[in-house]
Amino acid sequence: MRAPRFMKYARPPGRASKQKGDKMNLCIFSGRLTADAKQAFAASGTSVANFNLAVDCGYGEHKRTEFIRCVLFKREGLIQHLTKGKAITITGEYQERKWTDKEGQERRTSEFIVKELEFQQGSPKGQAQPATPNSPGDEPF
Repeated sequence: MRAPRFMKYARPPGRASKQKGDKMNLCIFSGRLTADAKQAFAASGTSVANFNLAVDCGYGEHKRTEFIRCVLFKREGLIQHLTKGKAITITGEYQERKWTDKEGQERRTSEFIVKELEFQQGSPKGQAQPATPNSPGDEPF
């Protein structure tokens, strides 16, 4: 019996499933920042930036937007560029975290630990593109 198509290509041919370096917890999202990133510092002095990413899913009448909580460590220089509406693509790991709040209630959250971040082309929604001079082939005849 043949394996279903989605199972057939689960890993590259000829590679063992438990090789060192294989990443099973790897996510990639593209979306827009819902607000400016907030920066804080851990007790160790490590920079921590927190932001939410709006990611569109589905299509037509089934289209929806998911909001993903993201955490970025040790990137102080990027915080000023992580502003509301910026289009970015992020790669990293999914993580669930538990803690007890001030009232003694056990809480949990899901977050995305960013390992790579790439800024996308385009301006934030609702903002006009800046005027650019004509390029050499765009002159009227």
